[in-house]
Amino acid sequence: MNAALEKRIKRQVIGKPHRFMAVVPLGFEQTLINEFLDIGIETTADLEHKTCDKEPCHPERPFISGDGKVEFTAKLTEAWKAVAYSRIANRILMEIGNFKAENFRDFEKKASEIPWELYLDVRRETKDERNIPSNSKLVTSNSINIHVTCKHSRLYHSDAIAERLQKIIEGVSLPLTPADTASATPSAGTPRNAPTQNLYVHFLDDRCTIWQDLAGEELYKRGHERFVNEAPLKETIASAMIFEAFHFLPSTSYCLLDLMAGSGTFSLEAAYIANHLIPGASRDFALKHQPAFKEATWKFLIRRETKDERREKCATVTLASHVIASTQCEAIHQPIITKIITSDISERAIEIIKHNVECSPLADIAPSAINPKIRDFFSYTAEEIANACKSKSHPIIILNPPYGKRLDFDAPRLYTRIGRKLKELAHDLNAIGMQLTVAILSPKDDTRNGAKYTCTANLLHECPSLSPEHNSTAKLIVTSHGGFSLNVFIAKI
Repeated sequence: MNAALEKRIKRQVIGKPHRFMAVVPLGFEQTLINEFLDIGIETTADLEHKTCDKEPCHPERPFISGDGKVEFTAKLTEAWKAVAYSRIANRILMEIGNFKAENFRDFEKKASEIPWELYLDVRRETKDERNIPSNSKLVTSNSINIHVTCKHSRLYHSDAIAERLQKIIEGVSLPLTPADTASATPSAGTPRNAPTQNLYVHFLDDRCTIWQDLAGEELYKRGHERFVNEAPLKETIASAMIFEAFHFLPSTSYCLLDLMAGSGTFSLEAAYIANHLIPGASRDFALKHQPAFKEATWKFLIRRETKDERREKCATVTLASHVIASTQCEAIHQPIITKIITSDISERAIEIIKHNVECSPLADIAPSAINPKIRDFFSYTAEEIANACKSKSHPIIILNPPYGKRLDFDAPRLYTRIGRKLKELAHDLNAIGMQLTVAILSPKDDTRNGAKYTCTANLLHECPSLSPEHNSTAKLIVTSHGGFSLNVFIAKI
């Protein structure tokens, strides 16, 4: 990279704050904001975009900008930290263009003014170093996917917009010096299977916003092979439910019971948390193939921070950000998972979980945090749970019962049994001085055209303390997964 370009990248990309948008599972927007505070993402005031859709609004902090969207303003390296550490976000996008365009002429002119060489890597079009042209066109060592959405705008043909933007990017020329030759050739150290560079173009009321994806593949993929059962739950939703259950309680010691484990997503995510594994530490993200990337900075960001270091960081934050600092310090309690109990009625599910553990970073940790067993959820007793969790650990049952494609039987009846069992366990645990916390997914009821798909109604009929209507400590989060609208109930019962 020539010196002039490097200076521009430091000044315009690395050195100043940018507007970022995190894409998160529907309903878990506030959960992600709390996680960002937990991680210690240092944000700044956004002077250009002061308004928020919901009140109270604090532009200097992450805020909910729409369904499944959280925005924040920060330095680029803080967004890298979010990519590496977040267990809940699906994508982290950086705004690289924002302009009004009512026709293709306006769009092409404004899009051409974006300094693409600052955001997309430079590679020469020829592999012959003996015949290098004076100018090198901007192409990437990995493909570019352009995703376009249009709403209430004169430009509405998404394919035509993507085609024009692709030509603009391919047509950008960048002067290089002879000293740049070796590093600028396509064969110079860039993996052939580098992540795709994603650009998201969003038109709303004739205003175009262009976002660059820092991750490439969605963040719910943890970077290792994973076998799945039917209709597997995304890791981001699983982690969001665990996060809510942990921060829902004053305790700092937990016993997590994943008793309808399926592919073991809840158990795996809990084990990563228990062993302080950084979810993005070993993944090859798109940001690593963008011009601003610095290997040394990345390695520093993913270095494990001790609790004392986190506390010292909070204590040294200036008074100007006192509110954020105090919130971060309060969140540093770092929940301790003393035990993970994993079981499923299916032998195939147990084999899948064992495989997933062996293919994950957990395989190098002894003793193993996950030891799945074949067992029916309905066979557990309160005494067994109490003995397994011990008196100092708060028991949390977290469930993703079958729904949708996984149902070939009477679904409402299953949820009736689950509600009845949870009520029984809670009653018996209370009798021996322990309180049960439950986090459970339930499909939204559908009674249209006489249908009787009433899983949630049946669940709450048997265990009403799961509902906020009957329990002031309960929480309901409406989300979606795999095309299904789902209810997440989290409650102390």
